[in-house]
Amino acid sequence: MKINNIIKEHPLIVFCFIHICVWSILPLLRIGAPMDSLEAIWWGKYCVLGTNKHPPLSGFPAYGIYLLFSENVKAVYFLSQICVLVGFIYLYKLALKILNQQKTAVLSVMILEGCVFYGYCSPEYNVNVLSLAIWPICAYYFYLAITEDKLKWWVLAAISCGLNILNKYTGGLQLLGFSLLMILTEEGRKCLKSYKAYVGLFVFVLIIIPHIYWLYEHDFFVFEYFSTRGGKDVLASWTDHFVYPSKFLASLFFYSLGSVLLFVLFLRHRIKYQLNIQTFQNKFLFYAGICPIIFIVICGLISGTPIKSMWGFPLLYLLGVILFSGVREDIAESVYVKMQKACYLLMILMGMAYSLSVLFSNSPKYNLNGEQFAKSFTRKWYQYHGDRLNYVFGDVWLSSVLALESADKPKPIIWGEPHRNPWFDETDIKAHGGIVFAESLKEYKKYTENYTKVSKPQTMKFKFSNVFGKTREKRYYYGFIEGE
Repeated sequence: MKINNIIKEHPLIVFCFIHICVWSILPLLRIGAPMDSLEAIWWGKYCVLGTNKHPPLSGFPAYGIYLLFSENVKAVYFLSQICVLVGFIYLYKLALKILNQQKTAVLSVMILEGCVFYGYCSPEYNVNVLSLAIWPICAYYFYLAITEDKLKWWVLAAISCGLNILNKYTGGLQLLGFSLLMILTEEGRKCLKSYKAYVGLFVFVLIIIPHIYWLYEHDFFVFEYFSTRGGKDVLASWTDHFVYPSKFLASLFFYSLGSVLLFVLFLRHRIKYQLNIQTFQNKFLFYAGICPIIFIVICGLISGTPIKSMWGFPLLYLLGVILFSGVREDIAESVYVKMQKACYLLMILMGMAYSLSVLFSNSPKYNLNGEQFAKSFTRKWYQYHGDRLNYVFGDVWLSSVLALESADKPKPIIWGEPHRNPWFDETDIKAHGGIVFAESLKEYKKYTENYTKVSKPQTMKFKFSNVFGKTREKRYYYGFIEGE
């Protein structure tokens, strides 16, 4: 009886508790930790002002929880759900301000369980998952800054927006939406007449300027990563300018389909729905929630290059609030309860899909035992060199596994190029050498071309079978660089 009362009186607290438990436990079905999560941990350990892909922020919480859980890499699963939980809390706080109804505010958060990014994709901690926390924080404090125009809200908005940029550069899409809101709405322009907004701008610049200076000092080499990320090396045809944005929008719709269907099925005949686009609340939802999607589509239309579906990870953060923004009457208690149950059903279905994908996977990245792998190759190094393993070169995944799981804790030289790993001393790298991993002989040659004493590459094969006996084999090459 008491449990029923708790669920009835505090449905969102119960939902968040169950969500964090389910999505922290299910990933433990994996044998190997996700590559992005491993990478984030060593970013936090070594990369203070920048990394070889993204700004540095995501690494600090990853490394922190890694240490907190006695250097267990799987602690990142819990960290991922902390990010989701923080996002849920701030979305609820924002929904209360915009929707003015507790029931719709609660459902606007719970309905996100039908969005793939908040369930199925959330265990793999990376910059995208951290965005699920930061984007709602930015939106909440920016909304308060605009509507109340108090200095503390402008400062908090500036801090959160600065952290957003330090997490991932695409955070600028949200900031661009905020900027348009300031310029194109009466409420925003009114704030531009006050000194408080400019204090916030000053704080924002202070936060991001060390990273910008770091980029300048290192010739903006990070952006080499983005130049190859799109996946095309040839000039786009005219059709690509329309095909890739269309595919991206289709992927966003597919990933949010569970949430949209739940809303439509339960509420289309039960409530009066009227969207007033003239209210500031709905203007805010447009500029903060819809404009970032428009901006990334425009980029695709102009460039004609592929838009990765994962780039849209945080873009659906206001989906629930937007769906419920047109609800103008109180939701019946029976419908309220049924929608909560439907959200739990979505969680079950999503959890089942995730579990089956893990259990039936024959991918090496799901099934490699990192601890055994690290012990094996650390032993090979000692047999070859007879001294401590200080560095591991080349392939991101295998280098990250060895860097974190080996007792020697070697430093990862990603892509084998010291200038793209500037947090390490190049002289020391060449003095000690290390193990090299590559996906091909061509890569192995590229990773080792700047070193004089290099062993011939040897072949290793990962071979895993799923429960149906379907086998997948992946070949890698490894070798050794001797110290000079």
